[in-house]
Amino acid sequence: MRRGEGDPAIAVVIGVLCVASAVVVVGGAEGGEQLTTQLLNGFTATHAAGAAAAFEPVLYATNGVFALGFLRVGSASLDLAVVHLPSSFPLWRATPARLGDWSHPATLTFDSSLVLTDEDDGVLWQTLNTIGDTVVLLNSSNLVVRRYAEPLPVWQSFDSPSDTLVLDQNFTVSSSPLISSNRRFAFRLGRTYMALHMEFYGGRTTPMYWQHTALEAQPQNAAEPPVYGLLDARGFFGLYLEGGGQKVDVLSFDTFVQNLTGVFRRMTLDDDGNLRAYYWTDGGAKGWISDYKAVAERCELPASCGAYGLCVPGNAQCQCLDNSTGTTSPPCRGEETADLCAADGQQLEFDVVRRKRVSVAYKEELPSETNRTAEECEVACAGNCSCWGAVYNGASGYCYLIDFPVETLVYEADDRKVGYFKVRRWPSPKRTRMSPGVAAATAVLSLVLVGLAAAGARSGYRLWERRRRKRAGMEQELVPGPYKDLKAMGSSNNSFK
Repeated sequence: MRRGEGDPAIAVVIGVLCVASAVVVVGGAEGGEQLTTQLLNGFTATHAAGAAAAFEPVLYATNGVFALGFLRVGSASLDLAVVHLPSSFPLWRATPARLGDWSHPATLTFDSSLVLTDEDDGVLWQTLNTIGDTVVLLNSSNLVVRRYAEPLPVWQSFDSPSDTLVLDQNFTVSSSPLISSNRRFAFRLGRTYMALHMEFYGGRTTPMYWQHTALEAQPQNAAEPPVYGLLDARGFFGLYLEGGGQKVDVLSFDTFVQNLTGVFRRMTLDDDGNLRAYYWTDGGAKGWISDYKAVAERCELPASCGAYGLCVPGNAQCQCLDNSTGTTSPPCRGEETADLCAADGQQLEFDVVRRKRVSVAYKEELPSETNRTAEECEVACAGNCSCWGAVYNGASGYCYLIDFPVETLVYEADDRKVGYFKVRRWPSPKRTRMSPGVAAATAVLSLVLVGLAAAGARSGYRLWERRRRKRAGMEQELVPGPYKDLKAMGSSNNSFK
């Protein structure tokens, strides 16, 4: 079996297995080590709560390069994942709506379907509508549930990608989109194109910021089948027509003409919103090497400087739209999670930021209006609670409306390009007013407390005076007879020595 060479954070350890039925095993590559390569009905694996290793494999591909197991996400969350062992990179994750807790037990079972549960037997994730006899991890990294009598899998991870595509994995219009691990960006396929989207409000608003249309596809031909995408080992991502497999476009990588052999390729939607292709060579001495990116420049990415940020091309320096602070890294403001529309349909209160010399890198993907003035462009957004900003080009008369929370804008040295942006105004904390009855009762209570305090002070003073006089009398009695007059004299004549 091949061990990870570059990242010690994910150690390969065997999970705690409780197998109710036979599990097929084969000899490993290192000294006959036994690796579980098939799960049968009745299989159970338990995550060791708070395990030191960041990955606990329970199922291996026969080539020993890929494994399925419990994966620690961040510092404390738990997910189910297929991991590329030499690099420790998760190629597929279950990504349930609610992640497990790494510090608590979790259980993976197979009984016709795969089910991941927490310590209270709450279901975190499962393969829906499946009745299978066995689970295997193929040498392509595809996790499949099979029936003995059927050649095709009843469920496979290739149909439900997370943020990554691998070799020979079909990406279709009906496939789940690639979602970046931070849940902020998505890669989707249309009938004749592929596109990158931002994700707002839990996926309810998904503005596009990059699109590539298949060169030889015919969008106007309704009878033409949709396209699908496929990552090729030769170094390209191809678009083909479903059914016949006719190639209609190719996105070539930097290594396309190099005829590389013995490499493993993946295409991943990274957390900055860029779609990149990587390859891993045998030995992996250099780690994952990127040889393609959909968006060429950092300032063209939608959130490179964060919310209300301004990216200066060339050195990709970040500033803030409102000049509130100079910054070299985002964010200028927190990310928005809701629009400006109140429950009654009115618009919530907001402040306004106006800025010259700004533009949007992906303005071609935004709704636009022409033959407008800068004032008319501003008004078109101001009264619309779903609009967060407007960018006006005085040279062309185009007005671009931003109907999603403001992210990164791009600096352009042209005073005719101006922007209008809404900033949510958070309500200031207000002091709670008392009712008249409560206020009167509080005043009376205050007076009572003051009176009691004064009475207590007078009583205390009288007690102190009595004690002082008593001590003075005792001292007078203790002075011997011959010295009484001397003491009295000394106490009344400060010059006596």
